[in-house]
Amino acid sequence: MADYHELTNLHLAIMGILWRRREATVADIHEALEPRLRVSRKTVATLLSRLEQRGLVRHRSERNGNVFTSAVRRRSVLIARLAAMLEAVFDSPLRPVAPHAVEPREVRPGDVVRLRQLLRQAERDLGKRT
Repeated sequence: MADYHELTNLHLAIMGILWRRREATVADIHEALEPRLRVSRKTVATLLSRLEQRGLVRHRSERNGNVFTSAVRRRSVLIARLAAMLEAVFDSPLRPVAPHAVEPREVRPGDVVRLRQLLRQAERDLGKRT
């Protein structure tokens, strides 16, 4: 089973490119990231190697270099990440993080409405990309 813990935003950006394109080289991924993030090709290659060690990515060798594909479904990663976030925020009894992770005084007007909107959007996105 692949490990979804401790994925950074950069890891998820790389995975997102692989999910959209189905497969990509280090150069393809670097080019796609470049407009948004300043990251070197070497960093992309290193992160892909680490993602592969964790079972999230696999590659095949071709004449012009390695071609990477995702080894996990987007839906699986998003569900795991969403569950971990909700457990951390709401201090789930399944895996307590800290007593009263969110105090009532910390919730501002509109926070609950915004969270519901985000959850509905995530649910729609997950339904579209099974």
